[in-house]
Amino acid sequence: MNNPPPSKTRSLLAGAARSVLAGAAGGALAALVVSSTLLVQGWIWGPSVQRGLPSDRPLLWCLLWSGAIGVVLSFLQRRGAGSSLPEMPETLAELRTPGGLKTRQGLRQVIGGMLALAGGGTLGPEALMTRLVAVASHTVWKGADRDLVAAAMAGSLGLFRSPLVGGAALAGRQWQLIWRWLPGTIGGMAGFVAFNGLSDLGGGLRGVSYAWPTDPGQELGALLAAVLAGLAGWLTGQLVRGWRHWLQQLRLLERFWWIPISTGLLIGLCLWGLPLAGFSGESQLKPLVLNDWTLSTPILLLSAVAKLLMVGLCLETGWRGGQFFPVILSSSALGLGLHQWLPWIGTIDSWSAGVVGGCLAVLLNSPLLGLILGLSLLQGHGAGALVIGLLVGLILQRRS
Repeated sequence: MNNPPPSKTRSLLAGAARSVLAGAAGGALAALVVSSTLLVQGWIWGPSVQRGLPSDRPLLWCLLWSGAIGVVLSFLQRRGAGSSLPEMPETLAELRTPGGLKTRQGLRQVIGGMLALAGGGTLGPEALMTRLVAVASHTVWKGADRDLVAAAMAGSLGLFRSPLVGGAALAGRQWQLIWRWLPGTIGGMAGFVAFNGLSDLGGGLRGVSYAWPTDPGQELGALLAAVLAGLAGWLTGQLVRGWRHWLQQLRLLERFWWIPISTGLLIGLCLWGLPLAGFSGESQLKPLVLNDWTLSTPILLLSAVAKLLMVGLCLETGWRGGQFFPVILSSSALGLGLHQWLPWIGTIDSWSAGVVGGCLAVLLNSPLLGLILGLSLLQGHGAGALVIGLLVGLILQRRS
């Protein structure tokens, strides 16, 4: 006697439960890897660098470590095509394509990503985590269950400190795909809970007091600051895109096998002598906003721009990782510098969030994802300015 087929409701509940477990596993794995990476970074470079200050290690120490990691990355790059760690959008695009996940070089890609983060690269952990979870999930499920792979990958994006990033990232540009990727949305929520229960990655501006306009004059100033900041953010995004495009045209990795080594030496030099230079920057903005330590306006603007340029240089010379953490935090620091330059217009929140919004409008194809990323990493500070910055950036982007 044949058993009756399971009801649609039972199938949905079973699928949701599996997505919760897969997402929680992805978030827990992300927490483990990120926490381990932070420990290694602190041991190599010292705690001051993670807070945005120059390293207290000797210059020779910094150059030896970053140069040695550059040697290993150079060796990994020479082992054949596909050995570079893909960025987060590339991995997500592969997932959306049936049979598109390419994990043959997965172990080499993951090792390279871990070394780049530990070595002080101006990179975020999101590219490493999505690839690591993709490789692990593909190994466990042999690519047979794309829903579970999607849920686990979305769960790893809990490191952005928002339960909605996973679903929005997997949805891409089309809003209706959020429902098509419902396992990713559920997995993202579960991963958010798991990650935040096991890790404390920076925290962004959590704990910083909110600044609200209290009269019409301040409201007008905040609006003007958000518009100007959106323009500055759009220019910042164009700078990052143009810089990376120019570096891609040079084909440095193809022409010079030693280019990861030279980039490593430059990273070591920047970590030793330049504030805000290394790492994703997730722990660097809060001390600035709270005036735990201060920088002059020219040095702050120079450091923010240098960090943005280092992101592109790392990504195009073999130091692979994510760009969103460092770009968002550099944009915030740039907004802080603009506020110091024009203190009578708006607030820190309106300048920082506006620059972030304008920049994300250029670098992301999804305004929804840009809004969620900005809100989560800035902990809601300058939410209105973030929206205005996004709108200014989108308008300029469509007209350019």
